[in-house]
Amino acid sequence: MAEVSTVDFKNIEGKKTDSRGSVANKRVLIVEDIGEMRLMLKSLMSSLGYSKIDIEPSGQAALKRILDGRYDIVLSDFNLGGSVDGQQLLEVTRKTYALDHSTIFMMITADTAYEAVVSVLEYQPDSYLVKPFPPEAFMRRLGKVIQQKKAFHNLNQSRLNKDWGQVIEEAKYIMSKHAPYASLCLKSIGEALFAQGEYKQAKTHYMLITQKHKNLAWAYFGIAQCEMALESYAGAAKNLETTISLSRHFLSAYDLLADVYEKMDNLEEAQNVLRSVLEVSPRSPERSKRMGDISAKLKDWVAAEQAYGRVIRLSRDTINENVDMYYDHLQAITNLISSAGDSNKTLNEKFKRSLTRLRIIGKASPVAVTNSFRIEVQQYVTRNHIGEAVKTWQNWHRLITQGKASPLSEAQEYTLKKRLGLI
Repeated sequence: MAEVSTVDFKNIEGKKTDSRGSVANKRVLIVEDIGEMRLMLKSLMSSLGYSKIDIEPSGQAALKRILDGRYDIVLSDFNLGGSVDGQQLLEVTRKTYALDHSTIFMMITADTAYEAVVSVLEYQPDSYLVKPFPPEAFMRRLGKVIQQKKAFHNLNQSRLNKDWGQVIEEAKYIMSKHAPYASLCLKSIGEALFAQGEYKQAKTHYMLITQKHKNLAWAYFGIAQCEMALESYAGAAKNLETTISLSRHFLSAYDLLADVYEKMDNLEEAQNVLRSVLEVSPRSPERSKRMGDISAKLKDWVAAEQAYGRVIRLSRDTINENVDMYYDHLQAITNLISSAGDSNKTLNEKFKRSLTRLRIIGKASPVAVTNSFRIEVQQYVTRNHIGEAVKTWQNWHRLITQGKASPLSEAQEYTLKKRLGLI
């Protein structure tokens, strides 16, 4: 992580009128599950003049806030418990505010192991502190980051306006004035060239960087992005493998590598890549869903069921829970039952649990109700339990009559009845 030159925070505080005026409208989000720490952080930010401060004890609630509206500063604990941790909040913040690099994200953690990995993380916080820490240390770190953001203000405004030529000019200017920021500036230039569609020039830019600095994972990733855009998939794969070897936590490299293998019609390798990234980042519903989809295409129903099951565990009782994830899971289980036989009690229990949850969250949707019964009938037919399938159809038909389940077409109903031996 690129550090910045030390700033005298006392001098910043000394200009109280200017400082407080400049922060009056800035929004702060504090994400911390320990009450005393929440109060301390709020007190510190209030003492600096910040007044628009939101506080959340859980990562799930904080995630919703980040998605609903932009924050200027996010102070987050790393270990939050639950299904969303601080690193996931950082990843979502970076992706959601992709063009607005002015947002400050500061990680606060009691995990000293974080110090060992932070420098190779793809999504790095602007700064971090290891608990316990004195208020003065927090002030110094925040002051450093504020100075860095000021230096990049014009560049960030150009990025927001998608004025990529100006981004490049601003980056060159900052490099000439602030040598410690050279890496961030070179990265910004490469991203701007790529955004302009100048893929060959961007590739050359990144390659020149790797010749001087062979351990910069983001530069190899930049080359891979250019190779992908130029449809040079083998070259992209090679540079993505290098990226991952340099930084095991460079999550986007795995995602892009899976894209590359899909483009090359090599679903087995795409599946292997996703299996690897889920070992590094097991709490990602999106990557788990993709693992399930690719496994389903390969008819690897064991892997598909596990992946879709993980999606459900990560998303249950969150804003991301939806009926589609249960359709996927139930379909994978049905296919597993078809190959494993009717005697697998574990699969049957999993099916019942997912079906029950689907009907709970989808009860207000006639389409969801019908789809749940369609899957249940299919499962009974797969197990050759025709009597149970008929009972399910009768219940389904009653709900259709009551308007609680969406109706079938005449052709669909005829086919279903014929399959159940009712015609």
